[in-house]
Amino acid sequence: MIQDAARHYAAGDPVNAAHICRAIIQADPRHFDALHLLGVICAALGHRADSVCYLLRAAALRPHDPRIHFDLGNAFGALQRFGKAEESYRTALTLGNRDAGVLNNLGLTLRGQERLEEAIKCFQSALAIDPWHSSALLNLPRTWAASGHLEEAAGGFQRARALCPAGTPPDQIAGIVNEHARLLMDLGLADDALRLLRDFSAAHPDITSPRWNIALALLTLGRFAEGWPAYEARWQAPGHDRAHRDYRVLDLDRVAGQRVLVEEEQGRGDIIQCLRYIQPLAARGARICLSVHADLLPLARELPEVEWIMEPDMEAAEYDQRTSIMSLPLAFHGTATSIPAGVPYLRPPARRIARMRHMLGSNQKPRVGVAWSGSASSQARAAIPAERLALLFRRTGAAFHCLQKDILSTDQEFLSANRFVTVHRDDLRDFGDTAALIEAMDLVITIDTAVAHLAGALAKPVWIMLPFSPDWRWLLNRDDSPWYPTARLFRQQSPGDWDSVVRAVVAAFPY
Repeated sequence: MIQDAARHYAAGDPVNAAHICRAIIQADPRHFDALHLLGVICAALGHRADSVCYLLRAAALRPHDPRIHFDLGNAFGALQRFGKAEESYRTALTLGNRDAGVLNNLGLTLRGQERLEEAIKCFQSALAIDPWHSSALLNLPRTWAASGHLEEAAGGFQRARALCPAGTPPDQIAGIVNEHARLLMDLGLADDALRLLRDFSAAHPDITSPRWNIALALLTLGRFAEGWPAYEARWQAPGHDRAHRDYRVLDLDRVAGQRVLVEEEQGRGDIIQCLRYIQPLAARGARICLSVHADLLPLARELPEVEWIMEPDMEAAEYDQRTSIMSLPLAFHGTATSIPAGVPYLRPPARRIARMRHMLGSNQKPRVGVAWSGSASSQARAAIPAERLALLFRRTGAAFHCLQKDILSTDQEFLSANRFVTVHRDDLRDFGDTAALIEAMDLVITIDTAVAHLAGALAKPVWIMLPFSPDWRWLLNRDDSPWYPTARLFRQQSPGDWDSVVRAVVAAFPY
């Protein structure tokens, strides 16, 4: 029966294999091979907790069998119980199962615990045993990249691609190319990334995944005429929403008198950035219905050109054409010199402005609004620990006001201990309140977050602190922005170097 179960599993029939194993275990609860195989089958079927239970029963019967500890490590890893997974893999190694697969998986477990340097050594040990181990070849540069060893990571991705065996599916190679290209972007080598992506796409035109990264590289380089059409590839990018079946890029010669539904897309900063196109779209004769996130509704209601406003979960109003707000730059054939950059193009509700001014009271010192972290998705790329800004906060010629609603616990400890910044967490219900608070500031200093876009859209002087590899909209090698005339950009000179950025901001600080 156990041989029948193994044949079913090998033939791609795990359900019948599991059925046979359970029958064996019912007759003999201590049948090691049935318990072991059923544990492996449950893991393959996604029944992770059951997998651990069966494998633990098997391990109790043969505690010195390294195979069972390897499979148990895989099962614990799938449950993200990384400490138990590490224990199992190390037991397998101690019992003599020192092969590349065990070392690779131990490296993944260590990486899951943020022990990156130890993980790197494991992947290197795996490759010392098997230089062509495909998983270790990829996991090593990925972990190098996560730990800040960017140049080593770039070489690692290049080596992983070079060692791909003949017959490797092109979509798997595309995954390596995309990761390599993103790393080149992180190194400030957008031209090299673009060349890599285009060479691969020329050889494999049917593989679509590099197109999104091609678009980002083009936009980062300011090549908007090519970049905006390529940006439509975002609808096929992993993790991105799919376009509505009625979606289209607008033909501006055919919008006069038409009901045009403009829908939100991506983050709040993206939407704020592209709300600049509402007025010129209305000037073409479009009757605009605008869909935005609930926290942006107070700002949307202040746009006189919009006839209807709706939240994303509302049923769509009647419309003649439907588009995305992030496709408006393509519709307007935007270039770096033709962006509608007239500011302000947003304004806070008048009542919110009055309430905020009353709350702040008289202006004893110049007011400086600050934001050093944003959404969870942007933390790794753009956030600065609040204590790294202490040199700025000690400038006593200005009163500092926090413009962000969410504050990390570590930052809160610093703020509570030092009292440098007035926090307005309970006063910021939505971006209407944030805009009103920004309106009361003399200067805004922020990272790349929605606050940067909002301050620029309100025509407020805004200093934006950027990572070495910035988001595409901030372009490269310039301290101004074609999107926001009142913006001044402060860039890292090397990856992770926020201290030089803060020093430059302090040196330029006028108060």
